[in-house]
Amino acid sequence: MNNFDQKGFGLVEIIIAATIGTIVFLSAILYLNFSLKIVAEDINRAEALYFAKSSLEQARSVRDEDWTNINALVKGSEYYFEADASDPKKWIPVFGSKTIGRYTVQIVSSDVYRVLDGGIYKDIVSSGGALDVETLKITSSVSYQTKNGIKQIELHEYLTNF
Repeated sequence: MNNFDQKGFGLVEIIIAATIGTIVFLSAILYLNFSLKIVAEDINRAEALYFAKSSLEQARSVRDEDWTNINALVKGSEYYFEADASDPKKWIPVFGSKTIGRYTVQIVSSDVYRVLDGGIYKDIVSSGGALDVETLKITSSVSYQTKNGIKQIELHEYLTNF
């Protein structure tokens, strides 16, 4: 027969239960904190991607209005788009970059070179080839500040005059 009476938890059991509870609680807090950081990064990236895609769509709109408007951009220079005062509104390229909240948005146009085979333009090449005056490469980039430094998203698209 037992010589001691068990009338409840002893001090040791209470300390062990409190320690386990504290570990579980701290683990949950750390997990939630990590999850919030990931969600914030995803939101920043999604917003930056939206601005980059919008800039490419604006470049397509300028091209659709008149090829000479997009082809007149100085190659390698930074531009952004603003709506003009006309009705319906049209996008016009403006020299420089634009800051929207914490995002800096810009596009850069560059020449496109292709393999020329029998007077017909073929594949795009990064070096050599013949200049294709009917095609432009548009690079849309968006940069933004995070706690870990500056992040940047770049999207590329080829615009043609046909």
